[in-house]
Amino acid sequence: MRHRRPDDRRPPWGVRRTVLSAAAAVVLLLGWFALAVRLALPSAEPVGFLPFVLIAFAALVVVGRRLARTGLLLALLGLLPVLAAVLGGWTAVGDEILRSRGKPVEVLVTAESAVRLRGGFAYTYDVRKPDGSPDSLDPGTGTRLVVGSRVRIVEDPGGLVATQLAGKQDPAVPLVFAGLGVGGLVGSVAVTAVAGERRRVRNATTR
Repeated sequence: MRHRRPDDRRPPWGVRRTVLSAAAAVVLLLGWFALAVRLALPSAEPVGFLPFVLIAFAALVVVGRRLARTGLLLALLGLLPVLAAVLGGWTAVGDEILRSRGKPVEVLVTAESAVRLRGGFAYTYDVRKPDGSPDSLDPGTGTRLVVGSRVRIVEDPGGLVATQLAGKQDPAVPLVFAGLGVGGLVGSVAVTAVAGERRRVRNATTR
């Protein structure tokens, strides 16, 4: 059995393993969020994030079981941070792309589609550009356009980001939400890791 020297101040292997596992989990989850944002940028609807969020939730369960022998703790602590990080990042990146290279265009609203949601309706529109080409537009919650009217939009020439109404591009606020989500996720993993390490120490000393 290896005895630690009095001057050996390194943390025991169990603590280091927990720290490394928690750090690896955070890196992998953030990488997954970045991939989700990249793949969902062309969509105007955040519902496309549902598979990514479900997989992230399952990953939190697995990580939680490894860190603290209970996946539900981390999954519950991390769910809201996951949503904030993914949705905030998606909105902030899309707004920044449109603000930096977006092309303003005046289009004609040709048709309206309504979807009933809890508490009201969500509206999407078919629009026609000056060159006659069609496009779709989601003006956002609480905004309704008049069919036959002309509105200014911002489109991404590269097609990476969905078309949006002009004047709605403000990456600062969603970036704050994304930052809070990332911070909350790191905190959730840290709390779970500490709880798991304390449980392991307690179990080891009571045997």
